[in-house]
Amino acid sequence: MPQPKCPTERKKADHLQLIPCGAPAGSCGGVLQDNNTYKKRQRGQQQMDFELKTYHRKRQRRRGHQQTVELPDEIVREVLIWLPVKSLARFKSVCKAWLSIISESCFIREHLQCSKLKRYWNPSSFLITPHIPLKPGDSIFAAFSTDIRFYQWSLQEDTRAAATLLYRRHFPAGEFEPVLPMAHCDGLVLLPTKTKTYVFNPATRDVLALPESNRNMRQRDNLGFDASTGKYKVARSFYRSREYNPMGIAAMGFEVFTINGEESCWRETLVDPPYPVLYSKIVTHCKGCLFYYIDKKNQQNPPQALLRFSLQDETFGVTPLLTDTYPQVEDDEVTITELGGQLCATFFCNTLQQVCIYMSGDVMDPDWNCWHIINFMNCYPIASLGSGRILLRRGSLVFCTNLKSYSIEDKLDIDDIRYLGPNEDNLGHAWEDLCWYDILPYTESLVPIIPRATLQAL
Repeated sequence: MPQPKCPTERKKADHLQLIPCGAPAGSCGGVLQDNNTYKKRQRGQQQMDFELKTYHRKRQRRRGHQQTVELPDEIVREVLIWLPVKSLARFKSVCKAWLSIISESCFIREHLQCSKLKRYWNPSSFLITPHIPLKPGDSIFAAFSTDIRFYQWSLQEDTRAAATLLYRRHFPAGEFEPVLPMAHCDGLVLLPTKTKTYVFNPATRDVLALPESNRNMRQRDNLGFDASTGKYKVARSFYRSREYNPMGIAAMGFEVFTINGEESCWRETLVDPPYPVLYSKIVTHCKGCLFYYIDKKNQQNPPQALLRFSLQDETFGVTPLLTDTYPQVEDDEVTITELGGQLCATFFCNTLQQVCIYMSGDVMDPDWNCWHIINFMNCYPIASLGSGRILLRRGSLVFCTNLKSYSIEDKLDIDDIRYLGPNEDNLGHAWEDLCWYDILPYTESLVPIIPRATLQAL
């Protein structure tokens, strides 16, 4: 009769049944060896599984990286042309391809057209430049501060109370004498003074000091665009004689400076103007021409017209000025501006206390149409705001006028605007002892005023 197994042998037998082994069933060493072998196999399998899983994760990351798609240059270009100049200045350092795109002449022209479209849709951006006399209370003929500031101001409801510093340039004290009214064209700003003339691009923070000329005694400068060459020109009238003859007719000449032209000097025009220009009136640029008031002193039968200078062929002509009004309006009573791409003539009728605004799309042979008559104080338009609204100015006051309802929607005092700088709090500050402000409709641009060779060397 078989003997029952002891508990130890039963446990060993059960263990041998659970763990497959090729060793004899009764060997304890074989059981331990088989147990160790099984554990090693388990650890090896776990390590293999871990390595396989890790390998799969690496392959997944690599496949995801390979799926990155670069945008074509055409799409990048279409996005960049709508961005502000400040953003484009930063994006130049992203890569060489973007630097090449933003630096192209055709891109600069396309970006300018987009900026003009944005201003057409929302014509509320202006540049304000305060002119501060060195001695409080001095007149406009006294010495001015050589610290030139350009503040960007918007007529939007939430931002009209403050103007933000866009660009500041401090010139050495005494570098130039009293400043004259500024002019704006495609993002470029002309700063004429009694002694020197400067051209700024506040958005790109570039400034160009024009060379001096020995031809002029008292000059009147202005800035415009020559569409035939794609160049910007500064035209200047000057007196040929330094001797003042109150009974004679002043002999005048003209000279032109082409920005980024082949010759970095003033060129005298081939012909002189047929009439002397009135020095005290502001020059206006419209459709590639500059318009000057005629000095009728000591003139026999002078025309009721403006002197016109073409920037394309650099020739002169006359543009009739409000010849059909009754009673007849004197030229010096009319303010000439560019409004919405058209030539605008505004005069104030004292007897009726009315502002009469005339417009003409043809600058060669204008057909002056009475656009609007406003029962208001003596002022003149400086910008079209769209939707039948214009901005009128009288001294430091500006008025948002609705021409459809013949009403003044808003009145703003430039003296009350808070001017914000980079190191100032949100309250900003107000200017005191100012002589006057330049307020210019502003379209930012990348238009260069310094030759590319000079820019690359900087």
